Amino acid sequence: MNYDKRFSDKAIKYLERVKKAGIENRQELDEISRQAYSDYREGILSEKEYGSIYALLIEYRYPR
Repeated sequence: MNYDKRFSDKAIKYLERVKKAGIENRQELDEISRQAYSDYREGILSEKEYGSIYALLIEYRYPR
C-alpha cells in the first residue's frame, strides 16, 4: 500500500491490520480500535493518523 509518507510505521501497520481483518472479523476490528485509541491517547499516534485509522475502522465495521 502507498500511504502518505507522513504516517508513522505504527499507523501504517494499523491501517494494514484493518484491511486484513476486513468486514467479517468484527472482533479483530474492535481490538484494533481499542489499541489505536490507546496509542493516540499516549501520544504515539498523531491526530491525523488516528483519524485515518478510525475512518477506515468505521468504514469496515459499519459497511453500507
